[in-house]
Amino acid sequence: MLSIVDANSSVYEPAAIWTDFLSQGERTLAEESFWYERGAGGSELVVVNGRAARPLNRSRLNRFACYRPGDTPESLGELDPGSDRGDNPGAWDGAARVRDLDALGIAEQIVYPTLFAEYFPVVDNPRAAVALARAYNDWARELAASGAGRLHPVAVIPLQSLPGALAEIERASGMGFRGALVRPSYLQGRYINHSDFDPVWAALAETGLVACLHPSPGSTNPEFTSAGPFVERVAANLGVGHDVAPAIAPVQDNMTAVLTLAYYGHLEDHPELKLCLSNAGASWLQLALEKAETYLWLFPPGPRPVHLEPAELFLRESNAVNFDAWEDPVGILSDVYGQVAVWGSRYPRHDAAPPAEAQAMLERHSVSAETTERLLGGNARRVFGL
Repeated sequence: MLSIVDANSSVYEPAAIWTDFLSQGERTLAEESFWYERGAGGSELVVVNGRAARPLNRSRLNRFACYRPGDTPESLGELDPGSDRGDNPGAWDGAARVRDLDALGIAEQIVYPTLFAEYFPVVDNPRAAVALARAYNDWARELAASGAGRLHPVAVIPLQSLPGALAEIERASGMGFRGALVRPSYLQGRYINHSDFDPVWAALAETGLVACLHPSPGSTNPEFTSAGPFVERVAANLGVGHDVAPAIAPVQDNMTAVLTLAYYGHLEDHPELKLCLSNAGASWLQLALEKAETYLWLFPPGPRPVHLEPAELFLRESNAVNFDAWEDPVGILSDVYGQVAVWGSRYPRHDAAPPAEAQAMLERHSVSAETTERLLGGNARRVFGL
């Protein structure tokens, strides 16, 4: 029987992170830098850098925490976006989450933030960022402790402060975290490949924490943070009534990250670094690696020595890319993706899918039992050290 690992799930952070895991002085900093409140009927307040930020949800239905075991695309599509269904408690409660894992047939889960993935990277105040990262990680550790050893949250690191980021990487490693979130976006005008962040990559490699490149929609962010704000600005002319970036921007963001890291030799500089490309599917990876190889041949990066065949560097056992249940290319090209792909459910978001859908897709393409085991559990266990 398969022991399935879900490598792409998320929480919807409770307001308790801000009220219970920050000291009084830290709360004063956080109130102006990044603050979250939840009110009656699912109403929300998000403050970022002293101003009210647009909530991720544009309706009363919380699309980031509405999925429950047994839901189908059809049943979710019938929900009234103008009504508050009530969040799945598994979005923040470890015991409730484990019950859902049992119902879904999932053994273990890698768990990412939602609000901290979207808003935290644009926080300006470095001291507030350090305090908030520590608060989230302390809360996430409690979530893991309530999950019977089956929940593995990814740590948040405050890139706004280099000393703070290095200290939190060391602390997170000591707390038992298996990975750290690196959103592929600009931070105060610097992309993740900027030389200022070299010590961060070195620390991740040294501690063995997986560098989880996990994009967020970016729908609420300032322009030039990531692809999302541009996508939403263009889509606004279409009048569709809902955000478009969640379906488009994550792929663009992770493709940009792969091209950038290949072009600037990050895997050569940090051969022990482990990467997981998450929350954007996997079907685009071969194209991105091919384009990276082409650019490196046509436009070599000057005196910087880089490998001219980035696929050889990425398609190794220390790296992974997350795939979704509906991605037939993973089944068709299982000889390639079988080495590095890891399945993710997107639980508890509205676009979540149970492992049975992934299994059905792989069976449809006659993927071997051995490769299926790697795709649905073995690869994730190897990369994250589960």
